[in-house]
Amino acid sequence: MIRSLLCALLFITSAQAVADNDPLAGLKKGQPKDVAALIERLVGCNHWSGEEPYDAERKREISAAMAELKCDRLAADESAALKRYAKNPSVLKALKDAKEMNY
Repeated sequence: MIRSLLCALLFITSAQAVADNDPLAGLKKGQPKDVAALIERLVGCNHWSGEEPYDAERKREISAAMAELKCDRLAADESAALKRYAKNPSVLKALKDAKEMNY
């Protein structure tokens, strides 16, 4: 019984350490689910929009990733979130930081 509890505690501690070292996880931590998803998209779209389409296959890969992340709707979705959470400084800061992150 004690061994199982120690293993569970070690797992939780390890998972927290990984999250603490992941800037994206840090931004999403404690945010509403819709905000966490938007943060993921902001960072993902930042990443993919900066990628070089050096051949046709790479161009398709970038286009597919940006379509999956719905990067074309990102500005509208961000604007809606900013309005919805206008009085929540934690959300506003996380969204601002996510927009500036290139991961």
